[in-house]
Amino acid sequence: MKRNRLRSLSRCTVALAALVIVPGCVSVEPARPTAEAKTAAAAPPTHTVTRASAKPRPALDAVFEAVEMAPVKLEPKGWTDLTVHDAVAHGARVRKGDVLVRLDTEKLKEQIGEQEQDLRGTPLAVELAAAELENLEQTTPLKLDAAKRAQRIANEEFAYFEKTGRTQKEKAAQFNVKGAEQRLEGAQEELKQLEKMYKADDLVEETEEIVLKRQKFAVEASEYSLEVTKQGADLSLKTAIPRENETLKTQKRDQELALALAGESLHRNLSKKRLEVEKLKRDQKKAEKKLADLKKDLESLASIRAPMNGIVYYGACEGGKWTTGAAVAKKLVPTGKLTPNEIFITIVDPERLVLQAVVPEGDLAQFTTGMEGKASPVSAPDRKLAVKLEELGAVPLPTGGFEARLSVKHAAGVRLVPGMNAKVVFGEPASAEALVAPKESVFTEGGQSHVFVLRSDGQSEKRAVKTGASDGKMVEVVQGLSEGDKILLSKPK
Repeated sequence: MKRNRLRSLSRCTVALAALVIVPGCVSVEPARPTAEAKTAAAAPPTHTVTRASAKPRPALDAVFEAVEMAPVKLEPKGWTDLTVHDAVAHGARVRKGDVLVRLDTEKLKEQIGEQEQDLRGTPLAVELAAAELENLEQTTPLKLDAAKRAQRIANEEFAYFEKTGRTQKEKAAQFNVKGAEQRLEGAQEELKQLEKMYKADDLVEETEEIVLKRQKFAVEASEYSLEVTKQGADLSLKTAIPRENETLKTQKRDQELALALAGESLHRNLSKKRLEVEKLKRDQKKAEKKLADLKKDLESLASIRAPMNGIVYYGACEGGKWTTGAAVAKKLVPTGKLTPNEIFITIVDPERLVLQAVVPEGDLAQFTTGMEGKASPVSAPDRKLAVKLEELGAVPLPTGGFEARLSVKHAAGVRLVPGMNAKVVFGEPASAEALVAPKESVFTEGGQSHVFVLRSDGQSEKRAVKTGASDGKMVEVVQGLSEGDKILLSKPK
């Protein structure tokens, strides 16, 4: 056991000499660093001055876009249920006239059939309404005249009754009573005379008895007639004549109201009927147009065909990018639903391409129409394609920045299609004649720039410099430094 402990202690002593800590050794004092190690550890980071260019070259991120494109969208006249049956694949090559999409048109055919059935009865309804209108045109003036005539007659009858009729009827009732009284008096007087005459003869014959009996009945009848006449006169004077007056007055009022209603309603009903006929005719034209539109839709929607030769791209191209492609791809499947007036496919010609880019507003001053440069496709960064800035937007885009359109010369052996990306750099590389230094190594005090140069003895000295252009990271040093000088990246402590 003692031997093992001595061996462990010996091993720890050797490890300390080599600045290595071995597990199992506790409370070991580390070795002291040498003077050279202290100097190396204390030396600040430096940069060796070289010749390069600090002037940045204008650059853009661009996307390839086809010069010739044909967007495909559906513009139905009356049908909106655009259910996909099948569609051509994204990226497929097609020729003009090839089928791109077939839609399910069964519901459209059913709608056309129903529309045709509905239209069969529409002409009859229009004809019937027109006949009713013609009848109203003829009868309305007649009905208005009849109302006026009835109102005039009621006024005349009431006026006559008030002025003459009532008085005459009252007199007639009174005269009837007077006549009945006179007839009764005459019958009574005649009976009285007969009785006197037959009484003087002291002998009443059988014939005379018959005459007297008849005359007595005549008196009785006259009495009854007088009674009835008086009752009738009383009824006429107290009830019938006032009631007739009230009736004629009511008729006069009712005919006046009827005339006023006829004057309002007859012409309005006629106008209403005219509007109904016009609406039926309008509805008939709309229905006929809708049917014609549905038939055109059936003809155009049965199969959507390619308008030109090219490659099928799903969605619409916006600034060289296919922003709606992913959403449209979900619709171009069986039972998928397309939206009217939505660009769901674009046919592109891949042979003629341009570059589309967006110039940030802050960099706009660096770009002018006609600038030339090189484009490096992302798929082939070692290839350089000649480009020229053909167009630069005059106003900002809704999303910000200014649209830039560049022509590009297609080099052989580089596979390019619309939608691929490229890095574009304008101008030629600047000559590496100027001395450059990191921007953080140049300090300014009192309007004077200076750096700290590292001497051979390891000490630094402050040296004034004159600076030039900068790309944000490196700055040109026009005066005060030489190639190969080492400068501190931070101020010495």
